[in-house]
Amino acid sequence: MITRKYFYLKTLWLILVCAGCQQIVTAQSRSANRHPDNDKTSSKDQHQDSLNKTDAQNRKQGMWFYSHEALRGEPAYMEFGNYQDGRKSGLWYKVDKFGQLMAIENFSNDVLNGTSHYYQNGRLVCTGNYRGLNPDNKYDSIYVTNPVTYLDTLVIVPSEKGSLKHGTWRYYNPMTGQLEREEEYQVDDLISSKRFTVSSTLDSNYIKKREAEMPHNKFPRGTKPSHKPPKYSY
Repeated sequence: MITRKYFYLKTLWLILVCAGCQQIVTAQSRSANRHPDNDKTSSKDQHQDSLNKTDAQNRKQGMWFYSHEALRGEPAYMEFGNYQDGRKSGLWYKVDKFGQLMAIENFSNDVLNGTSHYYQNGRLVCTGNYRGLNPDNKYDSIYVTNPVTYLDTLVIVPSEKGSLKHGTWRYYNPMTGQLEREEEYQVDDLISSKRFTVSSTLDSNYIKKREAEMPHNKFPRGTKPSHKPPKYSY
């Protein structure tokens, strides 16, 4: 499990990156009307010009940065990542207006593919695996394993679905970091689900004490208490 120290360091890094990206985008808009022959290009300017670029075919290439305003009840957020030939590729990051992590998602061919991480107030709450479908074909095929016989079957899926939950998904308590639930998906179908409960030593001692005070444990079978039994509150 990723440590809390790692989250703080990652969040700080993202804040610095996002701040830098905003300055770069602002600088680009101010210098949009300048002709390259009339101004000497420094190394800093070259770095700025590497953001939000398109190629000769008007396809997005390289690092892109977006700032999204709050819309339809959804909070404002920023996102950045790489494009390859106009399609999202590799890791994409989402952060809220305070610079806290919201998501780290993995893309291939502009669809979610691989392991993604989701956060609440900068703390990990979920990790899960997506299976991205090939957008260049009308249909894609996925091997599905029978949980009982363990036999593999090839399933044909329409590519218009984009991405499917396929693999293990884990859900964590954002305050303690404890694993609370684990689910297994195959082609968006839930195959199995497990819940985990974690109790502290104090909770365990309290439960044992209450069990010892229960009437069936405190008085042997066939005997009656010599006084009025106590009331129990829950």
